[in-house]
Amino acid sequence: MNILDQFVIPPNTEHVGLLTVMQIISLLTFLPFVGLMLGSSVFSVYFNKKGKKTGNPLYVKIAKDIIDKLTVGKAAGFALGILPLITIFLIYAQMLYGAKLISVSLLFLSLVLYIVGFIFIYNYKSAFQFETIFNSLKGSSVSEEAARYENKVTNLGMRYAVWGISVLFFASFLFVGSITIAAKPGVWASVDNVLKLLLSAPIWINYLFFISTSFAITGGAILYFFFGWQGGIKDASDEYKETVKKFAVTSAFVGSLVQPIFIFAGTLFMPLSGSSSGVYVFAGFTLLAILLVCNLLYQVYKNSDMRLAGAIFFLMFFVFTFAIVKDQLAFRNSLKDHLLVLNAKAEELAKEKEGSIVQVNAADGEKIYNEKCVACHKFDVKLVGPPYQETVPKYNGDLKKLAEFIYNPQKINPSYPSMPNQGLKLKEAEAVAKYIMDKVGKK
Repeated sequence: MNILDQFVIPPNTEHVGLLTVMQIISLLTFLPFVGLMLGSSVFSVYFNKKGKKTGNPLYVKIAKDIIDKLTVGKAAGFALGILPLITIFLIYAQMLYGAKLISVSLLFLSLVLYIVGFIFIYNYKSAFQFETIFNSLKGSSVSEEAARYENKVTNLGMRYAVWGISVLFFASFLFVGSITIAAKPGVWASVDNVLKLLLSAPIWINYLFFISTSFAITGGAILYFFFGWQGGIKDASDEYKETVKKFAVTSAFVGSLVQPIFIFAGTLFMPLSGSSSGVYVFAGFTLLAILLVCNLLYQVYKNSDMRLAGAIFFLMFFVFTFAIVKDQLAFRNSLKDHLLVLNAKAEELAKEKEGSIVQVNAADGEKIYNEKCVACHKFDVKLVGPPYQETVPKYNGDLKKLAEFIYNPQKINPSYPSMPNQGLKLKEAEAVAKYIMDKVGKK
C-alpha cells in the first residue's frame, strides 16, 4: 500500500522491539475475541436450525444462551475487536514500510469485512431479544400479529447470522493470509492477488489452525460460562446441561486434537530465515498447553468434573499466547534484512529532520530579529543600543548565556538605556541568539 507509506515512518531499532511487543498484545486481544465470535455464531446457528427443524425449544434456548454469553456488548466488541485490529494494521504498515507486497492492503480489507461481519452477528443476537418480546405477547389479543412479526424477525435474524458467519470466515482467511505472506519475503513478489492466496499451502495450514483453535476455545468458553462462571446456569434441566456439556467437550476436544497437525505442518513450511531456537521453544510450549487441555477435557468427559472448566478455558489462552509469540518471532527473523534497511532509512530521516530543525531555527531567529531587534540594534553601527560587533564577542560563543540575556535582559552598560523585555519564549531567544552569533562570526 504505497499511499500508506506517506503516513507512516520507518521504525528504528528501538521502535521495532516496542512494535513487536505491541503487536503480540494486540494479536492476543484480537484473535481470541474473533475466534469466540466466529465459534459462538456457528454453534448458535447450528442449535437454532436444529431447534426450528425438530420443533424442540431446548435447542433454540441453547442457541440463544451461546450467543448471549459468549459475545460481549458492542462497546466491548469495538475495544476487543476493532481497535486491536487497527493497531495490528498500522504496526504491519510500519514494519513493512517500502516493501512491495499485498499484506497491508489485505489487512485493511479484512478490517472492513470484520466490521461488516460483527454488525451482522450483533443483529442476529438482537433478533433473539425480539423473539423474547414476541413470546411474551402470545396468548394476548395481538398474538396472531405478534406471531407474524416473530416469524419475520426470526428469518431475518438467521439471514444475518449466515451472512455474518460467511463474512467472518472470509475476513479471517484474508487476515491469516496477509500475516502469513508478510513472514515469507520469498513470496512477496509472486503472491500479488487474492486468488493466489487460495493456492498457498502455508496459508491454508495457518487458517485451519485458526479455525480449529476458534472452535476449541469456544467449546472451552461454553464449559466455563455455562458451568463455572458464577456457579453456572441456574434452573436448567438435566437434559439441557447434558446436551451442552457433551457438545462443548466434543467441540473443544476435536478442535484441540487437530491443532498439533497444523503446528507440525506449519513448521515444515516455515522459511529457513524465520526459524530459530526461540521459535521451536514456543512451538513446544504450544504443544504442551494443547496436551494439558486435552487431558483436562478427558477428565471432564469421564468424571463430569466441571470444576476444571476454568482451567481449560484459560489454558486455551496460553495456546493462543504461545502460538502468537512463535509466529511473531518467525516474522522478526524473516524480516531481518528488511529491518536493517528500515533502520538505516530511519536514521537517515532523523538526520534530515535534525538538519531541517536547525534551518528552521535559523530562519525563525532572523525573522524575530527583524521584528524585535532592528529598531535599536545594528551589527556595526551604534543606535539606541550598542552594536553587536562590540557586545557579542564578550560571550565567547556561549549561546546559552546570550539567549538568557535576550530572554530576561538586565542593565549592564550604563552608557546605554535598559533593554526592554521583548516577551520572547526561551526557544525564540535561543534562535535569535544563534542568528546573531552566526552573523557576527561571518563579519
